[in-house]
Amino acid sequence: MGKLCLFIAAQCLFLLAATGSAQDVVKVAAEHNKIILENADVRVIENTLAPGEKDAMHTHPSGWYYVSKPGTMKIVFADGKVATWEAKQGEGGWLQTKAPHTAENTGETTLVYVLVEVKSAEAPHALTKPPQKSLP
Repeated sequence: MGKLCLFIAAQCLFLLAATGSAQDVVKVAAEHNKIILENADVRVIENTLAPGEKDAMHTHPSGWYYVSKPGTMKIVFADGKVATWEAKQGEGGWLQTKAPHTAENTGETTLVYVLVEVKSAEAPHALTKPPQKSLP
């Protein structure tokens, strides 16, 4: 029984470490994320990633995004899942709350997008997802 308890404790610590290491993107990658506006309801962030730049492990509440400069982003989730986002200029849509992930510009151009994080979207009574394109 002792080995089982140790195994369960180790798994719990692993999960806590994986989620605990994910932080606010502005705190872990301030050099790439500029707060344009913040109030009690929303926080508007401009993310600028030059080719090869990477944001550390972070999370976002749900919100809306708009791409002002297109590019290619590799997104790696804490669980190991990998996605590629081919961001098109003028693209926008709803971004559902994301699991902890990193974001890296793997393209040849600087990628810039604006993210409007909806603070109330973190609550259990969060807004429902509108029928729009989502990020990977």
